Amino acid sequence: MTDAGQQSAPAVPPPPPPSPLHPPEVAVSTRRRLSLLWLLPLVAALIAGWLGWRWLEERGPQIVITFQSGDGLEAGRTRIKHKNVELGVIESVRLSDDLSQVIATARMDRTATRHLKDGTRFWMVAPRLSLGGVSGLSTVVSGTYVEMEPGGGDDRREFDALDEPPVVRADVPGRSFNLKTEQLGSLAQGSPVYFRGVQVGEVMGYNLSPQDRTVAVSIFIRAPYEGLVHEGSRFWRSSGIQFTAGADGIKFQTESLKTLALGGVVLETPPDPEAGGQALDWASFTLYEDQAAAAAARDRLRVRYRLEFPGSVQGLQAGAPVLMRGLTVGHVAAVRLVFDEARQELHIPVDVDIEPDLVARTYAVIDGKPMDEAAVRKLIATQVGKGLRGRLASGNLLTGQKLVSFDFEPEPPPPAPGTERSELPTVASSDMESLTRSAGAVMDKVAALPLDGLVADLRGTLQSVSGLAGSPDLARSLAALAKALGSADMLMRDADRQLPELVKSLRGVASAAEGTLKNASGLLGGGGGQADLAGVMRQLNDAARSFRVLADYLERHPEALLRGKN
Repeated sequence: MTDAGQQSAPAVPPPPPPSPLHPPEVAVSTRRRLSLLWLLPLVAALIAGWLGWRWLEERGPQIVITFQSGDGLEAGRTRIKHKNVELGVIESVRLSDDLSQVIATARMDRTATRHLKDGTRFWMVAPRLSLGGVSGLSTVVSGTYVEMEPGGGDDRREFDALDEPPVVRADVPGRSFNLKTEQLGSLAQGSPVYFRGVQVGEVMGYNLSPQDRTVAVSIFIRAPYEGLVHEGSRFWRSSGIQFTAGADGIKFQTESLKTLALGGVVLETPPDPEAGGQALDWASFTLYEDQAAAAAARDRLRVRYRLEFPGSVQGLQAGAPVLMRGLTVGHVAAVRLVFDEARQELHIPVDVDIEPDLVARTYAVIDGKPMDEAAVRKLIATQVGKGLRGRLASGNLLTGQKLVSFDFEPEPPPPAPGTERSELPTVASSDMESLTRSAGAVMDKVAALPLDGLVADLRGTLQSVSGLAGSPDLARSLAALAKALGSADMLMRDADRQLPELVKSLRGVASAAEGTLKNASGLLGGGGGQADLAGVMRQLNDAARSFRVLADYLERHPEALLRGKN
């Protein structure tokens, strides 16, 4: 109504309201409003949290790697790589409590988390120069780094780094085996393994067994050659140098420089069925010194005989070859000294193994069956009946090593005394040692002679001759002999001067006698005494001929005037 009255009344200002005793109260709202400025820090915090979570998620785990040396390790700079892809970085490097090792803490990427297992390996990659070659040259420019090789097993966060890079990476296909040997020799990590001259693997490492004190060598055969290793395979050392001297001359062969520097191993697998099945992983084999030792170790028939030789067996050792007419048919098994208590004697039996597989194939099969021990003994007995005899022979003049040699004697001598225990007949050796023993026996006989008495008698004879040579009678006799020889020499010179005139006179007498005979023959040619005159003429003719012969002889031998005719 108030509003209506105001509208209808004339434009007269209303009376002022009475002044209140108290001022009016204003209603103020206590509800706060959110300002947009507060949203900016909240959004920034959310973004920072999200970034931190993503950083932690991509950061990966932290691991600890223990090194023997800190060469090349730098905190914040040394990278951890696999196949040249970065997987982490070394964050800190410190020494262990005993100062013997270097402990490096590394932060790995998230992608490497599932590869940090028990079989994972780490090693430092740096330039390396060894007999096997040069590696790590790329680090000269990029710097050293730690190589990671993933492996299998349970999760792990602490690792021990390798001192040397592995020869074979874990991702290389192939199989590993163990070789046992008494001496490591020239083998080293990275030494090659050959099969018929082709490298099929490497030596991964070696260690000394504390139980039997043998050296275990681990090798790796690469694919596809791992199938070459069977249960019957043989391994031996390869020296890299082969020197042989035969009837066709001297042969000198060498393998690669790597084999000469690091040595090598040769793998040989016999044909089926001798090879057997394929060997299992990490199967153990014996590493032989050479091919001959590996061949001798094969499972084959061996027939053992006991021999005894007269005299010394110095230089004969186990493993020496047994030859038959220069070809190997076995080996010496043992040489030992035995004391016979019953006879109170020492004797040296030599055990030899005859191997039929080394004999010609003509004797290898009898009646379609393989040769057994009975057949071998029967064959040897037959050859002994034909004169087969054994003796010691020199195998090497420089080292003095001996061997056993069998050959056929045309007239087999009886067994030497003291060899009645020998299962096969033996004869004395004819080598240099036997000659030395013979010379020693001769010297012993010479030493047994009474040399002191002979020397005393000879000394007395020389003294007698010396006294006779210094006596005055011998001097006078020698002077008289020299005078007589001088007179004879003068007579010979006079006869030599007078002999031509004497010969000329004799020839003249002979000519005159011949002329006289001719004159006499002419005067008496028709008289009654012709028969007697002819005889006289013949006698005179013979006398003239004798004078001529005498003259000719004296001319050739003037000394006959003194010595007479011989």
